[in-house]
Amino acid sequence: MQFIEVTGLAGVRSAVIRFTRPQTGLTFVLFPMVHLGEAAFYREVAARLRRDCDLVVAEGVGEGSPGADALVASYERLDGHERLGLVVQDIDFEALGLPVVCPDMSGAQFQEGFRRLPLRERAMVATVVPAMTAAMRLLGTRRWLARHLAVEDLMSESEQAVADFWPGLDDLVLRRRDRLLAKALTDFDRGYAGRTGPFAIAVVYGAGHMRAASETLTGLGYHAADAEWITVFTLDPPDRPKPRGE
Repeated sequence: MQFIEVTGLAGVRSAVIRFTRPQTGLTFVLFPMVHLGEAAFYREVAARLRRDCDLVVAEGVGEGSPGADALVASYERLDGHERLGLVVQDIDFEALGLPVVCPDMSGAQFQEGFRRLPLRERAMVATVVPAMTAAMRLLGTRRWLARHLAVEDLMSESEQAVADFWPGLDDLVLRRRDRLLAKALTDFDRGYAGRTGPFAIAVVYGAGHMRAASETLTGLGYHAADAEWITVFTLDPPDRPKPRGE
C-alpha cells in the first residue's frame, strides 16, 4: 500500500485512503501528510475534512518542548522560500467546524523523552539538522526534497538506515507516538460499538505514522475500500510571471 508516491510526471502525491468494515457505519479516512507542500494541497485536505468527515484525529506534540521545536524548525525555515514555492502545513483545525482530538504526546512528555536520548543523537539534532536546513535554503530544489518522501506500508532501505542511525530519535518521534495513535483508533472503534448510522473519522498525521494506523485498523477488521490521490507538490515549481517590460 502506498501512502506517498513520487513520480516524475505527477510529482509528490498523497493517497487519501478510506477504511471500512462490514456491518458497521464507522469509517476511518487516512490523510497521509507531508509537512511542506503547495498551499493548494492543504486547502484541498481542509475542504475534504469539512465535506466528508465528522471528527478529526490530528497529529501535534503539545507546546513546551525545545526538542520538538528544533525538529519542527527544520522545515518551518523553508516556509515560503522563493525557490521552492512551498509552505508549511497550515490547516486551521479549529476553523473546520468539526470536533478535533489530538492523542499525541504532551510537550513535557516529548521533552522528557528527548532528554533521555543518547548524547550523540541530541548533538546531531543541534548541529546536523540546522546545517541541512541551511543547505536546502541555499541550494535545495523540489526534486531534491522529493527524493526520500515516498512512503509505503513496508519501510524502504533508506528509511531503515535512518532508523538504525537515529534509534533513540526514531523511537521517540515515531514508535511511541504510533502507539498513542493506535490506542486512540482502537478506543474509537470500541466506542462506536452498538451505534447506528454512518460516521467518518479522519486521521491527519504525517505519512510515516500511517503504517501504524493501517495496521491497527486492519487488525480491527477494517480494509482499505478505496483511495484518491492529492498532489502535495509538483517537482518543478510553476513559472513565476515575468515583470512587465521583460
